[in-house]
Amino acid sequence: MKEAKKGICRKCNTHFYIHEHHILPKSKFGKKGKTVKICPNCHTHFHQYSNKHTTNPEDKKEALRIWQTWFKTVSVVVTVLAVTFFVIKMFF
Repeated sequence: MKEAKKGICRKCNTHFYIHEHHILPKSKFGKKGKTVKICPNCHTHFHQYSNKHTTNPEDKKEALRIWQTWFKTVSVVVTVLAVTFFVIKMFF
């Protein structure tokens, strides 16, 4: 994973450190796929959601459907730890 830089998360709109997340898992479908910039909290949440809902890890259509469902409809709660870290970085 590339070094995280500050930016706006495409999922929760939090201004935080951003990860380049591969929409289709690069371990299965290669590194050339489309990416999206999301915060570490959303990144972790998506992987937990994906692991829970994936029935066939080799199915590209299923992987894309899981991403689209999560991105458009699943709410993400920004953790207290993430907010605390952000506040400390901003003010100290």
